[in-house]
Amino acid sequence: MKVGLIGAGKLGGSLLARLSDSREFDIALSDVHPEQLGYYSEKYGLHTTSSNRELVAESDLTIIAVKPWNVGEVLDEISPEIQGTDKAVASVAAGVTLDTISGRLPEGTAVLRIMPNVCASVGLGSAVVTANEAGQDTLPAVLEIFRSVGEAVELPESLFDAATALHGSGPAYVALFADALVQAGVREGIPRDVARKLVTGTLQGTAVMLKDSSPHQVRDEVMTPGGTTAAAFVAMERSGFAGAVYDGVRSATDQAREMGKS
Repeated sequence: MKVGLIGAGKLGGSLLARLSDSREFDIALSDVHPEQLGYYSEKYGLHTTSSNRELVAESDLTIIAVKPWNVGEVLDEISPEIQGTDKAVASVAAGVTLDTISGRLPEGTAVLRIMPNVCASVGLGSAVVTANEAGQDTLPAVLEIFRSVGEAVELPESLFDAATALHGSGPAYVALFADALVQAGVREGIPRDVARKLVTGTLQGTAVMLKDSSPHQVRDEVMTPGGTTAAAFVAMERSGFAGAVYDGVRSATDQAREMGKS
């Protein structure tokens, strides 16, 4: 399958870094920044172009990885290249619905939405995928593409805003928690470089454990009655740790919905 990617920003770049290693897909890139085209052409040997229409003309599937407010402009630009073909179009833009995308393209176009996260750059990403009726035949291929950079699951579009808030923004939440742990260690006298190594190793090991155990099981393995972990949990709960996480994900979900209205 010939896959064209429009946009090599943070999300698009994280996908390119891993997809380019796969021999199963013929990957090409278009971007408005010549330095981005030069970088990916030299490092990964990708075909690059500054013309979105040229990219679409040569691709079976086009993945649009630009900011949500730029999606409409890109769709209007590439629409003539879709007319009369069986080409599929996918978007990774937060909040931009299937109906919005379909409305800017020829009737009957196969349209998909994907919400990956930046962990794709290290092959440990996660993505949710959905499609309109015309895009159902393309759905398995898109799931296969994103399983090459991590986990990928089909999800109803009604849950996409929540998924955007949960795992799309999730790496930043984890990084915020990691930074807080490092700072807490430094406050208790641990050298910063040592604290960072301890926190990074803890997060890596915990992630592996969570593959086979529920969060509650991992928590209970660590927490002994009357121990240090139990004391920490009481203090964190008193400070509203869980409530802050709930509120953060809810705010991100609401923001994704608002972005979809613009």
